[in-house]
Amino acid sequence: MEIITIKCPCCGASITTQTKQCEYCQCDILIKSFKNLSAMPTPQVNKYMASYRTAASEHPDNKDLNTSVGLCFLRLKKYDQAIEYFEKAQAENFDDATPFFYAAVSRLKGRKPFLLNRPEIDATMTEIQAAMDIEPHAEQYYFMSYIKRDYFKRKFLNTSPSWEEYMQEAVDNGLSPADVEDFHTMLGTPIDIEL
Repeated sequence: MEIITIKCPCCGASITTQTKQCEYCQCDILIKSFKNLSAMPTPQVNKYMASYRTAASEHPDNKDLNTSVGLCFLRLKKYDQAIEYFEKAQAENFDDATPFFYAAVSRLKGRKPFLLNRPEIDATMTEIQAAMDIEPHAEQYYFMSYIKRDYFKRKFLNTSPSWEEYMQEAVDNGLSPADVEDFHTMLGTPIDIEL
């Protein structure tokens, strides 16, 4: 991992991306998941994004910075910009599923899968599959199940594996009701299934 000096998104202190928390204000340095941003007020998200974008302009190929900027854009519902940064983070990245998963989330643009056209669904599923190929997690299987149920089942399209098979895989990998709630909060869609 390339070590870069950036300004702390909270207090402005000079720190490195190797540091997990600022030694002065205890603020997280790099955002690695949407959950870190979900409860953060918008002005704070904007401060994080400004810090990351400044550093990313000097280091445009840094996957961690690009992922963090993408997550900020996703939190602000600026989906096209989020996809752009997640795609930068994906370049020559064969060991981190994060930008692939969040690119798939961004491709829904806050809509239910049923409302997307087939090329959008295919692109979303390709991103999820890439994330699963790198490092499978329960939320990825749930996401694929959600797409298969909301798009393919509702449109009466045959697909294999089925949404039930992906759901079972998600449960087998430790999916909890809290994970489902967090996932739908991130997507901005209602929960329409129970575990």
